[in-house]
Amino acid sequence: MADVDVTIVDAKDAFTIGGTWEYAWSGRVADADTTWKLEDAKANFPGVTWKLRTRVEKLVLYPWDDSKLRHLLLSDGEELTFDVLVLSPGVVGDAAAIPGMSDTLDVYAHDSIAKQRRDLERMIAAAKARQRAHDADADADEAGAKKKKKKKGKLAIAIGATPYKCPVAPFEVAFIADDAFRAAGCRDEIDIVVTSPVPWPLPDPAKEIFTRLMLEKGVEYVPEKKIKRVTDDGRCLEFDDDDQIAADVVWSVYPQIAPPFIHAAGLAAGGGKGPIGFVPVDPRTNLIGPISSGCELAKEGLRDVYCVGDCASVVVGGLNPKPQPKAGEFAWQMGEMVAHRILKTEGYAHSRVGACIAECGGGGGVLVKPDFTEAVADPGLGAVRVSVEEKAAPEGEDAKMAWVNKYVELIFGGKGRAFVAATKAA
Repeated sequence: MADVDVTIVDAKDAFTIGGTWEYAWSGRVADADTTWKLEDAKANFPGVTWKLRTRVEKLVLYPWDDSKLRHLLLSDGEELTFDVLVLSPGVVGDAAAIPGMSDTLDVYAHDSIAKQRRDLERMIAAAKARQRAHDADADADEAGAKKKKKKKGKLAIAIGATPYKCPVAPFEVAFIADDAFRAAGCRDEIDIVVTSPVPWPLPDPAKEIFTRLMLEKGVEYVPEKKIKRVTDDGRCLEFDDDDQIAADVVWSVYPQIAPPFIHAAGLAAGGGKGPIGFVPVDPRTNLIGPISSGCELAKEGLRDVYCVGDCASVVVGGLNPKPQPKAGEFAWQMGEMVAHRILKTEGYAHSRVGACIAECGGGGGVLVKPDFTEAVADPGLGAVRVSVEEKAAPEGEDAKMAWVNKYVELIFGGKGRAFVAATKAA
């Protein structure tokens, strides 16, 4: 690629994988073990210009005038022109979409790890205090005193809107919390509930296994509950049907949308929030447009402007539309497709097979593999296939470690620090 200048613009200076965070908040690794310095990746990308800690402030496109230079305005003041643009900005949590949700913890924010760990420790301490009080009440009851009704703590994991990235994550969070409470000997003192605005947010074939695991672990699942507001300083969920769930701690999946500069450029479908707040792309190419509805700028298609990853809206299935889940595995494969398209690679055969590994506690896990390969090649008629496999300990955690370290190796080469974690939650 000697005749191509490649520039990477990243607002961060570190790489992280969300699937490692539960190891930190459950006390099995240090917070620092979940990040890798991007400076260390440069040697693996010779000839590439890196602009780290640099934000895109504005994207300037001229879809109807090829004579004008398209460019990015960056936070360091540079005006970066381009011939080909690959957008991969991810998504941002939009707590403002639900009044009061900002008072709850965002499970999709790396800077939530420390608070999540404190919440876990606080709930365990409170549960043990209740245990001691219950034991004292039991002793008093034997002596003839009036028996008091047992009070439990509650952890609520609330999905604010769909779609959201890494669909298995809310259930994984519930299972890891369950594991931590059991390890601390206080699981009977704490209820765990997961709420969702839709009947089921994962691929349908995964429902049977996850439902069984929730029953086995005593995790309550409350579907079709759209959150209207959150009150009581982030401890009470109020739903559209006027039901409420009060909890000691609420961990939320904030509604997720494209970053502000994407909306400002008119690329987010509908220019709105929730499911329409993403960038529609052609599944066959990842080019933005052409599409029959959605964002105005993309109706005729944008020349050499691609979007990959969580920010992209990939819909297949013709009259029975199916959205591609927002997952890291798919983001990488979309980027691979775009790279081969730019390079005009002869004989390239694209594969779009996801791998979502939900840790279930104690080293076990569930591997969900949605296969969109045929559907991406033929968005109207191509089939979507999903396989689900439960992995006993230690195979579940081994599979997760292998998945994380695959990307560490791809990005950092042989110099990447391997991610290693203990199985048992603190």
